[in-house]
Amino acid sequence: MLITYYGLNCFRIQTNGGSVLLDPFEKSAGVQLPRMQNDMILLSHQAVTDKARDKFVIAGPGEYEIKDIFVYGLPASGDQDNGTFFLIKAEGISLVHLGLIKQFKLTAGQKEILEDADVLMIPVGGGESLSAKQAAAVVNELEPRIVIPMYYSLPEFKVKLDGVDKFKKEMVAKSVVVDKLKLQKKDLPQEETNIYIIERSQ
Repeated sequence: MLITYYGLNCFRIQTNGGSVLLDPFEKSAGVQLPRMQNDMILLSHQAVTDKARDKFVIAGPGEYEIKDIFVYGLPASGDQDNGTFFLIKAEGISLVHLGLIKQFKLTAGQKEILEDADVLMIPVGGGESLSAKQAAAVVNELEPRIVIPMYYSLPEFKVKLDGVDKFKKEMVAKSVVVDKLKLQKKDLPQEETNIYIIERSQ
C-alpha cells in the first residue's frame, strides 16, 4: 500500500488492486491537483463536483467495495450534515480518515468502530476542524499504530491553519517525515504509536 499526501485533507491510497482519492480540493484552495485516474473518490464533507460525477464517488454513510478495497462511511457527530468518517480496509490494513471533524469527544459507538484502526488520518491545524490539542486527545483515545496528520498550514494554500509542529509538541510519540508512505501489514508498529508526516506531493 502506498499513501500520497496532496495537502489539506487530500490523500491517495494505492493498493495492489486499485486506488482511492480522499477529499480532492478545488483550485480555489490555491493549488491544483495533478491529473490522475482513481477507482474511487471519497468526499468527507463536500458535495459531488462536476469533475467527480463520472467516477465512483462516495459522499456519505454506507458500505462499499471496489477492487478488494472496502469502505465504510460513518456519520460524524451522529449527524450526516457534520460530515463523514471513512474506515478503509485493504491488504489487511485498516485506515480511518476523519475528514474535517469538529467533534473531539467520540461517542461510544464511534469509538467501538474506530478504535481498531491501524492508521489514523486526523486534522491538526485548527480552523474549521480540530486544534492540535484536540487532535492529540482523539489520538490518545483511539491509540492507533500510525498517525498521519493532515489539514495543517502549508505555504502553497490560502487556508489559515496552525503548523504541524504544534501537534508534534502535543504528542509523546516518535515522528518521521517521509516523501510517501509505503505500508505492509507486517511492518506496522506493535507496541507504540508512530507519527508519519507525509510531505506534500505536487
